[in-house]
Amino acid sequence: MMRSLLGRIRRKLSRVRTQITSPPSTTEKQAIRRLRDQPRSLVLWLDLIGLSAPGMPEALRDQIRSHDLTRTGVILGFKDELESRMGADLDAAYKRLEAESAASVCADVMAEMIRLKTIAQCRDAHAEGNYYRDAEPYMQKQWDGVIWPIIQNLDFQHVLELAPGHGRNTEFLRRLATSITLVDVNPNCIQACRERFGERVDGCQFRYFVTDGDSLAMIDSESQTLVYSFDSMVHFDSSVVKAYLHEIARVLRPGGSAFLHHSNYGTVAPNSDWAHNPGNRSDMTAERMRAFASEAGLEVTFQRLSGLADGWGLEDLDAFSVLRRPDGR
Repeated sequence: MMRSLLGRIRRKLSRVRTQITSPPSTTEKQAIRRLRDQPRSLVLWLDLIGLSAPGMPEALRDQIRSHDLTRTGVILGFKDELESRMGADLDAAYKRLEAESAASVCADVMAEMIRLKTIAQCRDAHAEGNYYRDAEPYMQKQWDGVIWPIIQNLDFQHVLELAPGHGRNTEFLRRLATSITLVDVNPNCIQACRERFGERVDGCQFRYFVTDGDSLAMIDSESQTLVYSFDSMVHFDSSVVKAYLHEIARVLRPGGSAFLHHSNYGTVAPNSDWAHNPGNRSDMTAERMRAFASEAGLEVTFQRLSGLADGWGLEDLDAFSVLRRPDGR
């Protein structure tokens, strides 16, 4: 999966790098001056981020290194997409440079860059179907031994499955649900699920949506009794998980729950890039999930770490969390 993605990124990088003709800025003042004429230039912002890094906290400098936020880094493979999505934010960030330090402004810019880069990178890594085909035979064992004991008492009437891939979890959920809404950042996955399940199977109604990577804007508020995600959110950067939790809190009915399988590898590498971690796990942790859930107004009703006994490559690599929207909220 990652090897084919890296090949595509290298080809993209080769094309983009040939288009960069200006030398990097050597001072903050020079970088800011260049941004005046091109405030939406990803490359010029990367220059400024590098130059202002000494004024940032160590955690942010770690992120710059791990995500290679330079004019030669993997992020350039998503240059056009990020410039398009961040355009207005970059305009506003440039204006902030008149009154704020470059380090302060760049900290916010790089946070958005990392969030969007990881979304695009994860989407592209899962564009091919080989992983889903290879994982399908293990699903029955995972469902019986790991998933079902945790979720058996939840309300399956209206299920939203986040990042379903090609539907191996959906196959089990449909036998319990009245309706299933499938949401994925990858159009190929949504198309595969549509071909597999259609509009209705054995009384279960299906709906399909493509998301931008951290939003459920297409889903009505208080419409779902369960949000479910297994073996997908493990790759989501913690900033993406945080954004999704606020959306999950919105779409859940009062009393509804979310079952989320997520990374705990952030306890080992808290400012890391998921693409370089074991099992492509993100910087998320069980502790962060509890904090993010609290911020979103959700209760954590169950949580346990998951590792070798559940079939993952390292002890405590992941976590299972069940969140609940309070009845009165």
